[in-house]
Amino acid sequence: MTPATHALSHAAFDEVRLLHVMIEDWFNARVPARDLEPLLARFSDDFSMVGIGGMRLDKPALARFFASAHGGRPGLRIEVAELAAIALPGDACAVRYREDQTDAAGLSTRREALAVLVIGPGGELHWTALQETSVGG
Repeated sequence: MTPATHALSHAAFDEVRLLHVMIEDWFNARVPARDLEPLLARFSDDFSMVGIGGMRLDKPALARFFASAHGGRPGLRIEVAELAAIALPGDACAVRYREDQTDAAGLSTRREALAVLVIGPGGELHWTALQETSVGG
């Protein structure tokens, strides 16, 4: 791994962790609903994902989902672990990780995810693709 690839991997790991803290805060209404834009700014305009239900979402659909879900899961905790980077050509990398969600009642779900992140013009990372698969807890 080159020093540049190593640095990109660590930045991508930090981004994955930070985004999940932001999502947890959103679902718990720890941030006001008017602060949706900082969350959405993490995603590229051409973002797409396939969630655990098998439905494909683009960025406008993701924005509608987050707007309607603010404060909708009080007590939710999200943990990410087992992060692994996959080098990609150009200013991009993929990150594979495990995500565990636990709700206020203590019920847990687990998913494996693969995210593709690209470096934006200002050096910031943007999520461009995400694939989630539900797995046993």
